[in-house]
Amino acid sequence: MKFFIERYSPHRTEENPLWLIVLSDIMTNLMLFFLILYVFSLRPEKEAHAGFLSGFDREHMEAEKEKKAENVVQKFREKDAAETLRAELEKAGLKDLADIELTDKVIRINISAPILFKSGRARLEPNALGVLAAMGGLLKKLDKNDILIEGHTDAAPIRSGDYGTNWELSAARADSVVEYLASEFRIPNERLISAAYGEYRPVASNDTAEGRARNRRIEILVVRTGT
Repeated sequence: MKFFIERYSPHRTEENPLWLIVLSDIMTNLMLFFLILYVFSLRPEKEAHAGFLSGFDREHMEAEKEKKAENVVQKFREKDAAETLRAELEKAGLKDLADIELTDKVIRINISAPILFKSGRARLEPNALGVLAAMGGLLKKLDKNDILIEGHTDAAPIRSGDYGTNWELSAARADSVVEYLASEFRIPNERLISAAYGEYRPVASNDTAEGRARNRRIEILVVRTGT
């Protein structure tokens, strides 16, 4: 009994204040909590919020990494398709009648209308099928890209044929190309867009025969996704 009393006598407990250990733990945790709040206050609110969420959203981060990787692959696939198409057109002797332009947003294929249609007509000529066949297979492989078909004419008034205005003619020609790509290469209709501009988006002056020939064209724009 004497040992028990001596052990837990007041002077002993004062020498070993156990409650201070608990208090120090609480103070340490509070300090860490306020330190974290201070660090977040130094960053912009949106950035801090995004950083906080990203730490708990590993699946989202992994998905973003995969998406970026897919975009890189798609970007190279689009570039390779443009280069292959340019080579195919040159092989077919159409270098001067069809042009390929690669930008950050689109692959632009500019085809001179006379090799596709007769004057004032919108029915594809037999020679046109070879030109479109050279690119149809490649366009089908770019299965993530929308394809816009634009019809353009010169400013000369229509005096013969089935159409009363250049606008109507450009629309019918664009539709003919869309229908061919959809039927022959099974390109889904939801990926194909037809647009008509008539004479209102010239690329050259309509005052010369050479300029008018350049304005009579079909443009195929493949909207790039790997950017």
